[in-house]
Amino acid sequence: MNRSEQILTAAEQCMRQKGFHQTSIQNIATQADVSIGLIYKYYKNKEAIIEALVTSVVQRMIALLNADFERIAHMKGQYHEAEDIVPAAVENSIILLMEVSSEATRNNRIQQIMFDAWHELKNNFIAQEQALHPEQDANAIHTRLYVMSLIIDGVIIRRCMKQRDLAPGFMPFFNAVVHDVYPHSAA
Repeated sequence: MNRSEQILTAAEQCMRQKGFHQTSIQNIATQADVSIGLIYKYYKNKEAIIEALVTSVVQRMIALLNADFERIAHMKGQYHEAEDIVPAAVENSIILLMEVSSEATRNNRIQQIMFDAWHELKNNFIAQEQALHPEQDANAIHTRLYVMSLIIDGVIIRRCMKQRDLAPGFMPFFNAVVHDVYPHSAA
């Protein structure tokens, strides 16, 4: 791992432990076991670290989702537990992006970074979905993705941020929504 990757790994660990606002350059330097000056050699400021971190997380999510896309597509809309909805590694990445997104309401540059990240994830999903179902319209896939993202984000917030289990009747409800939103999944 090179120094830049070491700094990004430390930044990710700090943000997972402390949150976006409580993570300082000093925290990152301590976690990475490097000097603050060395961090500034690689990154202009915390915003530049965030941009590189978000880019890295998005690339990791795309790789994970693409690797898992076929498995999910062949589940035929039958999900049995939250792990089926979104794999743990993807869930952890979404949590980190949610944390960074909270800063986007106050910082136009972070807002643009997050917009670009979500746009890249959306385009990747649409391309993967169209590869499996060429007859699907990109706008329809985007709308379906939006609906499913709302539900998935809610699941993640409930499970990870509020530390609550899903209600026992949630999975049958979720499966019914999947069948309504993705009619081809029941085939």
